[in-house]
Amino acid sequence: MNKFNLHEKIIRLQDKTLDFNELDIHSLTLRDIDIKLNVIVENLSDDPLNIQNENIFDMLQSFIKNFDSLKSQSCNKLFDTVILGSSEQIKSIKRNFEKQIYSEESRCALEMYGFLIYWLLDVAEQRSKMASQNKVKVGKGSRKITSEKWDWRNQCIKSLELMKKMLFLDINNIWVSQSERDTFINLFTKSIYQILEDPENVKDAEIKDLAYNIICICVKNYNHGFGAQTSIFLNLQSYDHLSEPMAELLYVMCTKYEVNQVTDDILIEISKYEFNEKDTTSPKYFSKFLVKLSQILPRAILKKMVYLQNHLDADSYSMRMGMIEVIGNVLKFLIKGDGMGKSKSQIYQYIGVLQERFADINSFCRSKVIQVLIDLCEVNEEGRSSIPVTKRNELVQLAVGRLLDKSSNVRRYAIKFLTKAVDTHPYQHDHRRLILSSFEEQLEQWELKLKEMKEKVREHFEKIVEKTNKDNTIEEEEDEILDEDIPLSEKLIENNQINETNEDVPTERHIKIAELFIRSYEDGIEFIHLIEDAVPTMCKLLASTSKPEVLEVMDFFVRIHYYQMECAEDGIKKMIHLIWVKDTNEEGKSIKDRLIESYQKIYFEIPDKKSEKDRINTIVRNLVSLTFHTTLAELTSLEQLLSTMMARNKIPIPIISKLWKIFTSNRVEMHKLQRRGALIILGMLAKADVEIISDKVDMLINVGFGTFGKKDLLLAKYTCIALQHYAGSGMKQKNKESQYTRLPMSHPIFKRMLELLQEPTKSNHWYSVAEQVINTIYLLSEHPDLLCGGLIQTMTKNIFSNSLKPNVTTPSTTNEESNTTSNTTSKEGINEDNMASDFTKNSQSQSQSQSQSYSRTSRNPFYCDPFELSKLFFVVGHTAIKHIVHLENIENELKRRKASEDSNKKDTVTDDIEQCVGSTEDEFTDVIQYIREREILYGNNSLLSIYGPMLTYVCAHNKVFNDKHLQTIAVLTLSKFMCVSSEFCEQNLQLLFTILEKSEDSTIRSNISIALGDMTICFNNLIDQNIAYLYNRLNDTNLVTKKNALMVLTHLILNGMVKVKGQISEMAKCLENEDERISDLAKLFFTELSTKDNAVYNNLPDIISNLSSSESGVSEEAFKNIMKYLFSFIDKDRQTENIIEKLCSRFKNTVNERQWRDIAYCLSLLSYKSDKSIKKLFEQIKSYQDKLHEPSVYKSFLDIITKSKKQAKNETKLIIEEFEEKLEEHQKQCISAQKALKKAKDSQKRTKEKPSIEEDMENLKLEPEDNKENEENNEEDEGSQKRRKTNENEIIMVKSSKKSENENEENSNNEDRDIKMKDTNTNTDENKDINKDIKNDGNNSLILLENEKRNNNSMDIDQEMKFVPVKTEILSPVKEEFDHEYIKKHKKTKRKLKNRIIDNSDNEDSLRKGNEKIRRKKTRVIESSDESSDDEDNNNSNMKPFEHKTNNHNNKRRVEDDVEDDVEDKMMEDDMEDELLIDNIKEYNNEKEIEDKEDIKITKFNEDINILKGSNISIDIPKNSYNNIKIESDIESDISDELSFI
Repeated sequence: MNKFNLHEKIIRLQDKTLDFNELDIHSLTLRDIDIKLNVIVENLSDDPLNIQNENIFDMLQSFIKNFDSLKSQSCNKLFDTVILGSSEQIKSIKRNFEKQIYSEESRCALEMYGFLIYWLLDVAEQRSKMASQNKVKVGKGSRKITSEKWDWRNQCIKSLELMKKMLFLDINNIWVSQSERDTFINLFTKSIYQILEDPENVKDAEIKDLAYNIICICVKNYNHGFGAQTSIFLNLQSYDHLSEPMAELLYVMCTKYEVNQVTDDILIEISKYEFNEKDTTSPKYFSKFLVKLSQILPRAILKKMVYLQNHLDADSYSMRMGMIEVIGNVLKFLIKGDGMGKSKSQIYQYIGVLQERFADINSFCRSKVIQVLIDLCEVNEEGRSSIPVTKRNELVQLAVGRLLDKSSNVRRYAIKFLTKAVDTHPYQHDHRRLILSSFEEQLEQWELKLKEMKEKVREHFEKIVEKTNKDNTIEEEEDEILDEDIPLSEKLIENNQINETNEDVPTERHIKIAELFIRSYEDGIEFIHLIEDAVPTMCKLLASTSKPEVLEVMDFFVRIHYYQMECAEDGIKKMIHLIWVKDTNEEGKSIKDRLIESYQKIYFEIPDKKSEKDRINTIVRNLVSLTFHTTLAELTSLEQLLSTMMARNKIPIPIISKLWKIFTSNRVEMHKLQRRGALIILGMLAKADVEIISDKVDMLINVGFGTFGKKDLLLAKYTCIALQHYAGSGMKQKNKESQYTRLPMSHPIFKRMLELLQEPTKSNHWYSVAEQVINTIYLLSEHPDLLCGGLIQTMTKNIFSNSLKPNVTTPSTTNEESNTTSNTTSKEGINEDNMASDFTKNSQSQSQSQSQSYSRTSRNPFYCDPFELSKLFFVVGHTAIKHIVHLENIENELKRRKASEDSNKKDTVTDDIEQCVGSTEDEFTDVIQYIREREILYGNNSLLSIYGPMLTYVCAHNKVFNDKHLQTIAVLTLSKFMCVSSEFCEQNLQLLFTILEKSEDSTIRSNISIALGDMTICFNNLIDQNIAYLYNRLNDTNLVTKKNALMVLTHLILNGMVKVKGQISEMAKCLENEDERISDLAKLFFTELSTKDNAVYNNLPDIISNLSSSESGVSEEAFKNIMKYLFSFIDKDRQTENIIEKLCSRFKNTVNERQWRDIAYCLSLLSYKSDKSIKKLFEQIKSYQDKLHEPSVYKSFLDIITKSKKQAKNETKLIIEEFEEKLEEHQKQCISAQKALKKAKDSQKRTKEKPSIEEDMENLKLEPEDNKENEENNEEDEGSQKRRKTNENEIIMVKSSKKSENENEENSNNEDRDIKMKDTNTNTDENKDINKDIKNDGNNSLILLENEKRNNNSMDIDQEMKFVPVKTEILSPVKEEFDHEYIKKHKKTKRKLKNRIIDNSDNEDSLRKGNEKIRRKKTRVIESSDESSDDEDNNNSNMKPFEHKTNNHNNKRRVEDDVEDDVEDKMMEDDMEDELLIDNIKEYNNEKEIEDKEDIKITKFNEDINILKGSNISIDIPKNSYNNIKIESDIESDISDELSFI
């Protein structure tokens, strides 16, 4: 056989070009294969070198190449053959090892065996993978397609063991060449890595262990370090299941084989590796590897942490999570190994890194930080957690902040960490109880002790020094223990207390201990405060929709209650409401089951008590304490909880017996709260088991309605509630009708209850007792109407018979109502004579029915106690309500009996008759309805009919019956009466609404709001038309009234009693209410409303309109918060498109910038998921393109673009980019237009502020000395005099024109006159001064003013005065200066050119040239006007475009000065200027008639403009879609009007 080349064979095998004399395996039978394999075995057994025989080697290669076609038996035999030959060859080499002789043949044979094993493992592994992938589903499971078993695991283990034996040979001496040796070693390593790629092999501990050892041997002995590093790194990139096994491999390599270099190199390479943004799998693999390595080999990680910390800022959150967990494992290693010694600063640094990760942008990273801290909180073998004491409170504070995290997962782990922090707190004082008062008390004591110690130290300093010198060694040991980061142990506390008693003079050790105790108590107080701060948030999280979160909160409250924290009671009371939660058991225990379990731990598990008696007493004491200072809602939930526990047999019978003992105890020291609490608990338990009450009825009556009940009315109240359970059979069971036990009227229960109500008392608790007494009577009595009727008659007789007095002061004309009212009010201290006449007038306005009702009573006046009358009204009202309920029960019972009779008869004939004529059930309903409408309040024999008019009168005369308590009960009773009969309701509805709007008592308003809800259910047609009164209560100043109104409206709307209308915006305002209860209730309403057929979507436009309006709207910040919540319910694409169209159309009709911002913000809240939504917004760009100059509006549209880009497709992105370009373009155009308008407005404002030419003229006349000096200095005296006359004539003309215009204005525009009067009133003093100046001005002005007054006799003084400032401020100083200069130059030029005009009049060429020059110069004037305006902007930033007119004239003057010498040009200019001046003066009157109809400020501005220049000015706007636009001078200056062209 030719020489075997291992390297060449491997390359050809990989390239599939291996050439040999292949045996046709497919033509062989199983027997033939066995025969050939047996031959090979015999040859190899005789001499393993026979492998070099070409036939034998080719046969083995043929079998391996066709391995997939072999049967399992043949496969196993083939493996055994190769392994046998290899083993024999290894033995042969070991025998020659002593002689150190390795022949070429033995080395070649070993290579051939290695090659066969390598190839065999390769094909076997591929066959195993194929077998595991080929699965056929059969039913719910799957099975492999294998007819026979092939034991690949055992063959793999044998092969790996063989490899391991080969590696223990003296390979370095067998192969002297490094390349040959590496080639042989790679046979094994490649096979190992290939085997580990199969997850099934990795799960096998034996295979995995052999593989690790083979690789480690190769690394340590045969320079496979770099190859192992490369292969491990590639495996980490490619395979998820190899992350942790590779870490285990490095652990074996470092610990067992002491090879650390590979681990260090891999960690450095990982630290330099940059992950691709699109690669989401590799970071997960590497993070798992690092976490596992930090757990089993933390020292190696700690050495390379400097390099690895770069990944804390990696883009991949998976890598950041892995690094956070790595830091946690390193912290464990540091604290466990060195404690808080040399590594203290390093520990603090790592904890600081974890604190920074609390603010990570990814919620998974934040939750991972908290998980690491939870792991660090675990108590170690020494009994303390790994978190230093000094850092504990900082971490707790960060965790409390995470309770408000957006992620439910983060909140859940934050709660879990706080629970663990409480459970493992380091404060050993007071048996580890966290009682704040105890900590504060101990802190004060230790501070005093420390102060005393320091005083003693100052006195005995020398003695203390000697003491410390003697005990140097002891103190050094103690210094190691006394560390602020290590919690104080109980042994140290005890030793300190002993030392305090033994030693008088404190040592340095004592002082240090005292300081540590003070520090510990301060940290404990801070820790307790942090937990207390977290409790309110925890209570809110009890209402979370995440079930795991709620369960963690419940565990938290259980733990803090265990450590007796005072804040635990609030959470436990809130937790009880979870009894109503309905959830499934899919995720373990339900919330209800966990709640019951938690209450059992808190109140029923007493570990400290030894005897059974003490345990029962403690449980009963805990249960009774649950009833102290609780609300009605809490009592209701507690009843449901205890009844559920009773139904599940969770409450022992001895507890019930103990409760009865407390209730019936005659001890004087028994507090009434305990007796009352025991009764409440018994009543709650009776809901599940009625026998608890039925066996003790006599005891209930004697105690509850006896002496104790009369002293404590609330005890009597709860006695009635307990007796109400006597009517039923406990908790209702499914498919079973409730049974009622009616008692006869003579039963002692009713007698004792009625006697209790007639006991004299002034306590307000009487009303709650009366309510429950009436409820009990109607629930238990056979004839409750007779019992309650007798009670009403008795109370009425006692009130009116005992109050009769002779009539003394009331006139004979006074009727019964006035007598009653006057006598009642006289008792309150009101004058009877004055009130009698008032009552007479009021009584005459009453209806005839009321007078007839009152005629039945005595006509003598009477006096009565308002409280007694209130009690009567309350009993009457509640009886009326309960009687309605009683009638409904009767109706239901009759229908039930009729249905049972019909089911027995089953007569089809009667059914057909009922379908034609009507059923008996309808007759029952009609009869009951008639009794309710006509008999209860209007029947001749009805007792309640007497009190209806009385109630109406008392409520209508609240100033007469001014007792607050009486009015409250009277209105409440009136509301109950209105729920009985629709006729009575309609008659008194307006009175009730008047009381609702006018009453100052919040209790009355609140009661009416609740009653209106009941009336709406009973008589929907009456209340639905006036539902606005109920909506108005949402703006009530009282929070209770507002909350009740919101509750009522929520109930009515969600149950379909009231249609959702435009007033729903008032409910939306409640979302931003300061009271959390109101805001939470409003959120609940809109959440439920969103499930009702697009109700939120349909009303959203009205809500936006009302909330953004200036009159009834809200602040901009509140508007955003409300809209953000409401738009969360808009999730359908069609709804989004419609809202976009509606909101964009609103841009056209709004002129308020606030409304623009609101609409744009609403658009930004929509979710632009579909292409149609963004297209719809793009199509509506014309609606809002002129509003983009507002920064908030533009920002909202940019937010829309940013949001839509994230979820848009490629096609949609093109539309979005085009939309973005258009927005930017229109925004620039709007900003340019706004700047131009701003300049114009500022110019207008500056023009108004300058004094007019008339004021200057008046000043000139009032100061003659100055005028003379000016005339002497003026070279053109004659010209200046003419100029002054010209100006005076102009003023007279202007004033005369304004006089006629004011007359027309008065007749045509009254609204403008009112507006001008307001302006005039603000400037009255100024006008008076101006009038004085005008009177001194001369006869012309005075005559003008007098003529105006004569022509406007119909005006008042203010109207006359308002025109004065207008007439004195017509012309601006700019115009005055221009006129002076212009007239002066005009006259001078005219004189110089007089003679030249004649000479040049016939020269046509000069005229033509002059015209061309004038046109060119005018063009330059217009062009220079823009430049002059730009120059003016540098000096005055408020310059407006309208000042272009003045600049044009100034430039024109400069041009005229330059061409004075040009005769022909000047002649043409003079003619044109003369004509221009004359035309301007002629046109002034016509223009004034139009301008004065505008605002008075606009009038002054336009007058100046029109005199200075023509009627129009063109504004140059940047070249865009708004080109060729002109702003006329007679257009108002309002920004919205200036922008109307857009």
